[in-house]
Amino acid sequence: MATTSTQGAKRAFSLLEVVIATGIFAAAVTVLLAFLPALAGQAAGSADTLAALRLPDAIRIELQRVAAAGGLDSLAAQITPMSSPLPATLSLVASRDTTQVQSLGYLPPVATEQIAPAQQYYLVEVWRFTAGPPAYDSSGAVLALHVRVSWPYLTPGTAAATPLAARERVAFNMALNR
Repeated sequence: MATTSTQGAKRAFSLLEVVIATGIFAAAVTVLLAFLPALAGQAAGSADTLAALRLPDAIRIELQRVAAAGGLDSLAAQITPMSSPLPATLSLVASRDTTQVQSLGYLPPVATEQIAPAQQYYLVEVWRFTAGPPAYDSSGAVLALHVRVSWPYLTPGTAAATPLAARERVAFNMALNR
C-alpha cells in the first residue's frame, strides 16, 4: 500500500527577491541620508530667522539707551534717511543668542561690556523715513524707523564681514517715543 504525503511544500523567498528587496532598501536609505544635510541646514536657518524676529524689543532697548545718553535729536541725526539704494547708516550688532544688542559706532557701551567680534552674529541697520507722516520731526514725539537685520555678520575665525548678498535678512519698522 502506498502512502502519499499530504504535507504542502514550504514557500520561501528566492535569492533574486532578497537581492531586489535589499537593493530597494539600500536605495531608500541612501536617498534619506542625502537629505539630512539639507534638512539640518534648513533647521539651523529657521532657528536663526526666529532669533532675528525676537530682536525688535532688544533693538528698541538699545536705541532708547543711546537716545537717553545723547538725546533723541542726536540719535535721529546719526540715523541716515532712507533712499535708494539704502545708504550706510547707524549700525548695531547682536549676539547669536540675541541676548545682547549694541551700537557699533555711536555711543557704544564701555569696552568691557562690548560684544566680542567673534560673537557679533547679527548686523542691525536703522534708517529713518524721509517724507510723509513717519518722517522725523524734532518737535514731534516719535522717531519712526526702518530696520534691517542680516546674518551672519561676522563668523568666528574670519576677520572680514560676510558680504550682504550672502547674508539672510529680515526687515521691519519700529518707532521710538520721546
